[in-house]
Amino acid sequence: MDVYTIGVLLSVVVYMIVGTYAGLKVKNVEDYYVCGRNAPTILITGTLFASMLSTNGFMGDTAYCYGGNITTMILINTLCACGYVLGALLFGRYIRRARVRTMPSYFGYRFNSTRIRRFAGVTTVVSLTAYLLSVIQGTGILMQTMTGLDRGVCLLIAWVCITLFTFYSGSRGVILTDTIMFIFFLGATIIAGPYVFDAAGGLGDLLVTLAQNPNTPQGMLDYHGNVGGGSVTDIMFYAVTMGIVWMVAVGVSPWQAGRNLMAKNEHVTFRSGAMAAVLTIVFSLYLYLIAVSVIPLHPGMAEPERVIIWAAYEVMPKLVGVVMLTGIMAAGLSSASTFLSVVSFSLTSDVCNMSFKDDRSQLMWTRIIVLLVGLLALGLAYLNLSSIRIITWFASTIIAASWGYVAFASVWSKSLTERGAFLAMVGGFFGYFIAKCLKEFAGLPLENLFGPFFIGVAVSVILGILGSRGQRRSAEEVAFLQKLHTMPRAEQKASDYRRDRMYGWFMIGTGVAVSALLIVYWAVPYNALLGRDVTAMLPF
Repeated sequence: MDVYTIGVLLSVVVYMIVGTYAGLKVKNVEDYYVCGRNAPTILITGTLFASMLSTNGFMGDTAYCYGGNITTMILINTLCACGYVLGALLFGRYIRRARVRTMPSYFGYRFNSTRIRRFAGVTTVVSLTAYLLSVIQGTGILMQTMTGLDRGVCLLIAWVCITLFTFYSGSRGVILTDTIMFIFFLGATIIAGPYVFDAAGGLGDLLVTLAQNPNTPQGMLDYHGNVGGGSVTDIMFYAVTMGIVWMVAVGVSPWQAGRNLMAKNEHVTFRSGAMAAVLTIVFSLYLYLIAVSVIPLHPGMAEPERVIIWAAYEVMPKLVGVVMLTGIMAAGLSSASTFLSVVSFSLTSDVCNMSFKDDRSQLMWTRIIVLLVGLLALGLAYLNLSSIRIITWFASTIIAASWGYVAFASVWSKSLTERGAFLAMVGGFFGYFIAKCLKEFAGLPLENLFGPFFIGVAVSVILGILGSRGQRRSAEEVAFLQKLHTMPRAEQKASDYRRDRMYGWFMIGTGVAVSALLIVYWAVPYNALLGRDVTAMLPF
């Protein structure tokens, strides 16, 4: 048994112990579904960022950067980070006031509608099951690479770890292990970075090294990145579109905005959103710089998704490499546990809409659903069906297209009715789905403003407005909306708002610092290498 296998097994044991400990604290359904609504800022921040980053951040995003699109990813992440702040201020704190246990149930109560609750539950299950499958497969592949064990055995180990602590401890265990995993992969990446930078000639000289290296992808250092045979307009539209998609997704999706239901108070929703925004910008930039530092060390990698894995094996000291790889695995496990819990809770509470005589019965049935969903995910991941990959094409934006307009309008619109909300949600879902199919399978040139996401959103908004005409809101809808806009007395302490402002100023200061660093150490040197006078470009 080598050091990589030992590292994997030890980390799995630790997460199992933590999950078991958290399960001992579960006393009722509130604890299991929403962590007793008592989670502090560190736990909400940890679960937000850990479930967001996943193996895709360490493997998919870094591959995109290695291929020449680090500047594209910076733009996408900047827009995505805005979603954490806007989502908390305009949506997250209000759904917390609703005191619901799942996001689909929020829509059901807000519009006094069983069909909206059930359809929102269906979209949750469809989108997050696809994510769950992709993350389990990615984690299994990584574990197989590290240990040399059979793929099926690796998938089984990952499934056992994810399912057992989710099965026993629910959301309480998920957000606790998420936070531990978040701290672990954050520290692992920070420690690993300098070894890669030094091997590439130093972080301070990285831009010059890349600019002078013939293996650097064309356009990588420009503001638009590698256009890949297309145009600058196309790549910029892609970046802005994906940035908006993720901004909406982190603002309203059940696996991101739904974490606000567990927050100790409304102030936690904003503080954790601000910290998640900072991490999205700073940590991701650091990770992407590690990825592009590999270009002069190992250009033309056949499988760019393995860029960080290659660096862990070939550049870092063995112990640091083990820590780095187990950190990536932790990111995958944390996301999978989040997806598994959200899917299982929505199936039990919203799609099946099961009635229970008491909390004990609901806990028992929810745990059974968790086990069944986990087994189904394991079976499909083992089969490695191509259809799963096709489903993941739709998963990233289906929630944003279907829920985006309805979510924000549910808080701020006084004209959106039950019928309008239902048609908007259904229209956004199928508008995006059909447009995406036409683009992928029929070859229709649906790009830029006529891309599937924008088509889905447009259909959602139009149907929401037209569907609300001629229908009056019920008394229950009016009363629920008034409840959302009534601030609880416990949330009105001046000391809490002073603390909120500290988080806000920290976020602003971080944004200014990152912008200044990119200008001084990227934009100015790069333009100087090209012989451009940067001062002549300034408007003052």
